[in-house]
Amino acid sequence: MDRTAELFADRKKRDQLIETVRICGIDAMESQEHLSRTYKSDGSVLTETDLRINRRLVACITSLYPSAGIVSEEEKTPLRDDRDAYIVIDPIDGTDIYSQGMPSWCVAVGIMDTNLHPVGAVIFAPRWGIGHTRGMLVTRFPGEEPCMDGEALPKKNYHYPPKQIAAASDIHHQLNLSGFNGKVRSFGSSILHALMPAVHSHIDMALITPCYIWDIAPAHAVIDAMGLELMLINGSKLDYRDSLHRKKTEDYAVVGTPEAAAYLLESIGR
Repeated sequence: MDRTAELFADRKKRDQLIETVRICGIDAMESQEHLSRTYKSDGSVLTETDLRINRRLVACITSLYPSAGIVSEEEKTPLRDDRDAYIVIDPIDGTDIYSQGMPSWCVAVGIMDTNLHPVGAVIFAPRWGIGHTRGMLVTRFPGEEPCMDGEALPKKNYHYPPKQIAAASDIHHQLNLSGFNGKVRSFGSSILHALMPAVHSHIDMALITPCYIWDIAPAHAVIDAMGLELMLINGSKLDYRDSLHRKKTEDYAVVGTPEAAAYLLESIGR
């Protein structure tokens, strides 16, 4: 058992982490009706809920897994090379959508091993899925298969050529999708977009805009276990070494089966 798998072998601690993410999601859902938007220096939206949930998640993870490094969207924490794992936090992925009262957002925690490979996640979207009172909870822990709402996430059959893709709302500014004959869905959360080919029956692929490590690593851990590719559209694999230090990925990324990814890369242009 490697260091990261050993760190997350304690099921009691895992249950505490899952429960904390669920509590944070419910807190965010109950706060959604009455909140105000502020803006970061880069123009992205920020709410007090983001900050409150971030504090709760950092406190939980620090208590449960003190030998893990933490990378959070809302708080710069010192990084050391001798960590047993790296845990990335996005207190609310899709804050802009969240601040407008829409349902397509989530609370996300991603687990990366010492080689910066995504190996686990706890993702809770309390207003997504079948009935907003139930939400959607997707989990994976190192060396194990992903689960959704406590049940093993089933394998899917994918259309070829792909018929529906999930994509960022600004995708048309940079990519020409006129060669793709299917439908493009956009919801506002990079993590939910990346998860859709794994969890929704008729979504075959996703296109992800250049983003930060917390916007993609939690979903990457799930789709990787489902046999899906995540690659940059320049054909290279995603390298998280720069992203760990708060840099965006260098290009758009595609999520899908290897065959569908190759098809889509041939269909789109800059």
